[in-house]
Amino acid sequence: MRKILNVGCGNQTYGTHFVDKYPKRKGVIKCDIERGKLPFKSNQFDEVYSRCLFEHLKNPFHVLKEMHRILKPKGRLILITDNAGFWGFHMPMSKTHYGGYEKHGSYGKEDKHFMLFTAWHLENYFKELKIKITRINYEYDDNPSIIVRAISELLNMIGFSKVAFPRIKIEGVK
Repeated sequence: MRKILNVGCGNQTYGTHFVDKYPKRKGVIKCDIERGKLPFKSNQFDEVYSRCLFEHLKNPFHVLKEMHRILKPKGRLILITDNAGFWGFHMPMSKTHYGGYEKHGSYGKEDKHFMLFTAWHLENYFKELKIKITRINYEYDDNPSIIVRAISELLNMIGFSKVAFPRIKIEGVK
C-alpha cells in the first residue's frame, strides 16, 4: 500500500497519514512543522501532499526540506498554494491578502497569510532541493463563483493563465 502524507491537512481526507497544527479530527497528528521536524523517519512516504499550506508559513523552505526528508527516493511531492498573480487577490475587497483573513478563517487569529508565490518561486524551491519538476499548472478554488469562473476563463483563453487562476499546483519527484 502506498503511504501518502498530507501536511497541513485541515479537513482534507486525501492521504493515508495526516499532520496539522490545528487537528480537527481523530487520526490527525498535531505538529507545529515550523518549530521542528515532521514526526516521521526519513525516506518513509511514497507521496507528500500539501494544499493551501505554504501561504500560511513563515519559513516555507524549512517545511519543504522536511517534506523532502521523509519522501522516499523517486517519491512524489505535490504542493498547491495561492497564486500571487491571481487577479482576484488584487481586488480591494479581497479578505485573504489585504488583511482580514484571520477574522474569517476557521482557525482564528493565529492563522494568517504570510506569503504569496508565483510558479517561478516554487520552481526555485524545488530546484534548490534537487526535486525534478514533473508538472506545474494553475487551477481553481473548490467552488469558484460564476463571475470568478467567467473572468478566469476569459483571461485563460486570451493567454493570461498566470493571472487567471487562484492556485498553483507543482509536482515533482525526489
